[in-house]
Amino acid sequence: MTQSVKYQVEINFTLTYNSGLGDYYFKFARLNDRMPNSTLTQYTPPYQDSKLLFNNITGYSPTKIIMGHKDQFNNTYDSFNASLGINDKVSLSQIYIVKLNEIKFQKIEDHDIGLYDMSDEIFDLYNNNSENYYETDDLTLINKSNDIVETSDNVVEKAEKIYNWVTNNLIYNGYLPAQEKGALWAYNNSEGDCSEYSSLMITLLRIQNIPARKVTGFLISNNPATRPKPNNTWNFHASDTESDFLAHAWIEYYVPNIGWIASDPTWGTANYFNRIDFLRFNLNVGANFFIPPDGNSSEFLNPLFSYHPSNSFDFDYNIKIIVLESNLAPLEFFPLAFFIFIVIGVAAVVITLILLFKRSGKKEIDYYEY
Repeated sequence: MTQSVKYQVEINFTLTYNSGLGDYYFKFARLNDRMPNSTLTQYTPPYQDSKLLFNNITGYSPTKIIMGHKDQFNNTYDSFNASLGINDKVSLSQIYIVKLNEIKFQKIEDHDIGLYDMSDEIFDLYNNNSENYYETDDLTLINKSNDIVETSDNVVEKAEKIYNWVTNNLIYNGYLPAQEKGALWAYNNSEGDCSEYSSLMITLLRIQNIPARKVTGFLISNNPATRPKPNNTWNFHASDTESDFLAHAWIEYYVPNIGWIASDPTWGTANYFNRIDFLRFNLNVGANFFIPPDGNSSEFLNPLFSYHPSNSFDFDYNIKIIVLESNLAPLEFFPLAFFIFIVIGVAAVVITLILLFKRSGKKEIDYYEY
C-alpha cells in the first residue's frame, strides 16, 4: 500500500411526490468500512476506511424504518417505507470521511498461498452455485476456463491468465441496454461494459473453484491518471431525466492466507490485475440483491426506491466529494490507448447510468411492506 486519498463525501437525496397512491419503499446502501479489522468485511485488505459522521432521514413512516441492517454479504443499508401526500418529500442526508487506499499485490509465491477450506461459507456465497449472469454450469464456459489455465498453475497464476483473456477478448461497449447481460452473453458476443467484463471473469474463476465476487460503486474519474489534491471537489447529480454519475463494477477473488484481491478487467489496458486505486468508492459486494417484490438482482441500484406504477414523482440525488488529504507518488506511465478508451468511455458510462435510472423509474413495482 503506497498511496491513499482521504475524502469527505456528502450525499443528499430528495423525492417529491406528485400524484398516484403515494406509497414508497426506499433502500440506501452505505459506504461500508472495508478494512482488515472490520467485522463486516472478513479477509479484506484496507481498501476503504469509511466513517459515517452524519445520517438523517426525514419523511418516512415512523414504524417502518430499519437503520444499518445487513444482507448475507455484509453490505449495510438504511431501509424505510413512506406514505406521501401531494408535494410531500422524503430526504436522506449523509456525511462520510472515507480514506481510499491503492492496494497492489506484487509477486505472490506458491508458499504464500494457503489451502482452501471448501466447507467455508465463502464457497456457498461466491463459488458453489450457478446463478443468473454467472453460468458456471455452462459447458462452453467450462471448456474455455479450462483451456485458459494449466492444472499446474497456482490460484494467482490462474487468475492472471483469466484476467488477461477477458481483457484481450472483450470489446468495451458502453451503449448496451441497462439490463445486465451476464457471463455467457459476454463470451458469445465478445463485448460488454464493466458488468459483463466482471461477470465473465468471476464465472471463469469460479469454474476453477476460486471464490470470486463483484464489487459495485462509483468513480470520481474514469481516468487512472487522475491525481486528487487537497480541496479538489467533484459534484455528481442524478434525477429522473439525467445523470452524470460514473457507476462502475470490478471484481475480487479470494486467496487463502492472503484474502480478497481486487482486479478491474475493464481497465485492463492500464494493468489493474491484483491492483485497485484511490478513485473508486465501494457500495456493494456480492449478487442476488433482494429488490421487492420482483426477487433478486445481480447488481444493486443505489438508491433503490420501489413504488406503485401509478405514482408520479421527481427526485434529486447529489454527491459532493472533497479531497481532504492526499498521499500520492509521482504519476506512472499510462499507454495512449487507455486515454483513448477513457475519452470514449466517460460518455458511455454516463449514458448507461441514465438508462439505469430510467429503467428503475419505469419498473412497475408494487408497494412493499417489510
